[in-house]
Amino acid sequence: MDTATIEIYRNGEWLKAATISVAGPSHLDSSRLQYDDDYAIAQIKEGTEKAAGLACNYPVELLIRDIASWPAFLLDVLPSGAGRDHWVKRLGITDGYDADLELLLHGAGSPPGHLRIREAVLARDPNMQAPGSDGVAVTMSDHPGFTLDEICERQEHFIEYAYQNGAHTSGASDVAGVAPKFLMVLDEAGRWHAEGALPDAAIASSWLIKFPRGKTDSDRLVLRLEATYMKLAKALGIRVHDELQWTRNTLLIPRFDRPRTAQGLQRIGMESLLSLAEICRYGGEAGGTPSHNVLLNALIAHTTDPQREVTEYIRRDSLNIALGNKDNHGRNTAVFRHQDGRVELTPLFDFAPMYLDPEGIARVSRWEGDQEKGGIPVWDKVIAAMPAMINKKVLIAELNAFGHRLATLPDIMAREAIEPVVIAQRKHAIEREASALIDLKVIS
Repeated sequence: MDTATIEIYRNGEWLKAATISVAGPSHLDSSRLQYDDDYAIAQIKEGTEKAAGLACNYPVELLIRDIASWPAFLLDVLPSGAGRDHWVKRLGITDGYDADLELLLHGAGSPPGHLRIREAVLARDPNMQAPGSDGVAVTMSDHPGFTLDEICERQEHFIEYAYQNGAHTSGASDVAGVAPKFLMVLDEAGRWHAEGALPDAAIASSWLIKFPRGKTDSDRLVLRLEATYMKLAKALGIRVHDELQWTRNTLLIPRFDRPRTAQGLQRIGMESLLSLAEICRYGGEAGGTPSHNVLLNALIAHTTDPQREVTEYIRRDSLNIALGNKDNHGRNTAVFRHQDGRVELTPLFDFAPMYLDPEGIARVSRWEGDQEKGGIPVWDKVIAAMPAMINKKVLIAELNAFGHRLATLPDIMAREAIEPVVIAQRKHAIEREASALIDLKVIS
């Protein structure tokens, strides 16, 4: 069996946490997960087995766990989308599920969150040369980085540099076409470097840089409005992070999993809802696109405050319906796994008017059975199906209040100078959603 070493960032340092031995190169092959004895004993003594686990479904333990596939959390760190395409070409291998192991061992050295694969870190050549802004090759340790102008101009030397450093990333594994995304860090001098290229002490802030999915006006509009859509979500009380910045057809997104505090750069654990539901599948595979019910039940099972997180989850889906964000698959929603053990939804991300996308993306995650009709949730039936631990009376009151806020959304959109045609296109959906939530009644 081939083996990979999983490291976790805790208490300000990278620790060897576990090894994963796989029976084959595909994520569908069986695997064996074993925590490192020293790591496990230390966490068990501290009583932090759950908080220090690699994922919510994998608390620290001394037993060896045999799994029918790879553990689902590995798909969160495995390169996907356009990032996967790049790594396949760079490694000179044929894409397909049999490429998964090579991609894990080479492309999972600096993923979001607080996990990484040691072999991918060691595979990084410190003497590798990459082009500077003038095209002259520079050793990575001496690389001066790039200016924002050079990045926004899609300067060819920046693109080559980013590819060589594995900074190209994409989590949109359920969508055929993906926006080019680069994990970048900003140094104190205001120059940009690939994630993993600088020591932590030299990093002033961490970012996701996103370019349009294609070259059409619609592609640019979708990406530009992502920044404004986040402002709309914030105005309605949705959990959001810092403001996104749109400049020269480029979207700059502050990373919420990499805050810098007085103690230095932090790495907050993150886990997708697909991982919470232990779904080691992609959209095209059986069960790889689960219902909202499956995802929400997984969230309820693991979150610290189920009532609060269920309310937030439903608000977000209602806003997706109102504003036409159809790209709502289970890897576009994630939880924070804080070091103290708290589990909560991360701030909203990948929230954009995907109904405008030229590829015609359909709504991905849906509510089961008669809880959704024609792509529109039937909220009273959704709420009726909630588990007994959720206080439905409190939930309905919260959603009534959200409905009243939602009704003001066209005015907020106008204040944010969103194109009148977009406001007109979404007006009916907004009014319908607002009325549906306002009209919800307490279930007797």
